[in-house]
Amino acid sequence: MTEIAPKIRTEAYAPTPVAPPRTPAQKFAATFLPPLIMGVLVVLLYWVVRESLPAHRQFLMPSASGMWDKALSQPAVWAELGSRSLTTLTIALTGLAFSIPIGMALGIIMFRFFVMERAVYPFLVALQSIPIMAIIPLIQSALGFGFMPKVLIVILFTFFAIPTTLLLGLKSLDQGVLNLFRLQGASWWTMLRKAGLPSSAPALFAGFRISTSMAVIAAVTSELFFMAGRGGLGQMLVNAKTDFKYEQMYAALIASTTLSISIFVVFTLVGNRIFASWYETAERKS
Repeated sequence: MTEIAPKIRTEAYAPTPVAPPRTPAQKFAATFLPPLIMGVLVVLLYWVVRESLPAHRQFLMPSASGMWDKALSQPAVWAELGSRSLTTLTIALTGLAFSIPIGMALGIIMFRFFVMERAVYPFLVALQSIPIMAIIPLIQSALGFGFMPKVLIVILFTFFAIPTTLLLGLKSLDQGVLNLFRLQGASWWTMLRKAGLPSSAPALFAGFRISTSMAVIAAVTSELFFMAGRGGLGQMLVNAKTDFKYEQMYAALIASTTLSISIFVVFTLVGNRIFASWYETAERKS
């Protein structure tokens, strides 16, 4: 007698979509409530760790009142934060101005010529794997301690994500679309402009977001090794720690975090505006 296998109800395991917020209050809550809750948890964790320290070491993690009295209520501290943030922002954006176009050009070249992918990609992985500390002496010997070494550190941090994500997106182009362009006698550049780049936009967009989120971190890190001239938030961090002004050190840390998030949000909004006309899943935010 043949045993009949029980029918599996696959619909029970289907993902359940979440209804999008409709009212302005729901949209506001969906946008700001999750990061607000996470922020409260981070502050609570900070308080727990500070309270667990011995009394003679709690100065290493300033309290909210100490932050206000010795840093956030001081106009001189705000003025220094503003000027140093501008310096850090200049370093970060200059590095991105090099890494983004060069990375995109390299990704297109690797897609166009398979031998270039075989030749370049291992070196990209190796460059990403090299600790920055190991090449700092080489950079200091070649470029000194000024502005350009800091920009080079930003490029090293932000470059890898651009060509790799673009190459991944271009390789994901549907073969049927390529065959259609070949049947129409379109050139390779036409195929790239009208099919390749729009199709790879989501992957490239992810690369932009990774690189922009790393730019400020790289700029602050570079200032820890190249202290010559007027420095940015990284130099303020070092100076405040040396002078035992931990309230100002945490203020510089908060400013660098805010700056990094701001650049990330700006690039996200700009990317959404650009890629929304290329790819149907890109979001338009007003």
